[in-house]
Amino acid sequence: MPANSDVALKRYRNYAKTYDSEQKRNSSAETNRVRVIERLGLQSGDIVLDVGCGTGLNFAAIEAAIGPSGRMIGIDLSPNMLERASARVDGQGWTNVTLIESAIDTAQIDGSADAVLFCMTHDILQTPTALDNVFAHAKPGAHVASLGYKWAPWWTGPWNYFIWNFTRYAITTRANFSKPWRALERFVPDLQVETMSLGSMYIAWGGTATAVASDG
Repeated sequence: MPANSDVALKRYRNYAKTYDSEQKRNSSAETNRVRVIERLGLQSGDIVLDVGCGTGLNFAAIEAAIGPSGRMIGIDLSPNMLERASARVDGQGWTNVTLIESAIDTAQIDGSADAVLFCMTHDILQTPTALDNVFAHAKPGAHVASLGYKWAPWWTGPWNYFIWNFTRYAITTRANFSKPWRALERFVPDLQVETMSLGSMYIAWGGTATAVASDG
């Protein structure tokens, strides 16, 4: 089944209220958020796309790396999540952040990014038109990194029930849930993947191709 944006909007209407606190209770996820941003190799002045930025949990680490001369563009479908992201931006006084409320495949993105982050965005990674739009606004060789959950190996037994339960409000499709980064390989030919937490989480990273080949 493909990702369902209508279902996602309904879920995040309520989930936005508790999203930050639930994420912060998961210490491994918090640690891996820092690690995935490190994989972007950000420099002062970089332009960064935070795709499916949610409430902006990644913003502080990105801002620390790109500084006031950089620019961050956060895109999310949910107005409820973006309301909290906007409050975070205002509270920190960041003036170099643009927030876009839109489905990713139709988002109007201004400029070309030096780096692209997909953090806990399984539905987006399984939506080809969303990836086409994002990478149309990434510079050749832009750094790309993704963090998310996946099915653990069979030998972990009931661990996958925990993964299903923990992610059931956040995603609407289990397509490619054993290899969520599969679609990124078309855009990032040198993609590397590391798994953690008994194989139930991953970080994938690399650089975009100078030109993206068509599927045909």
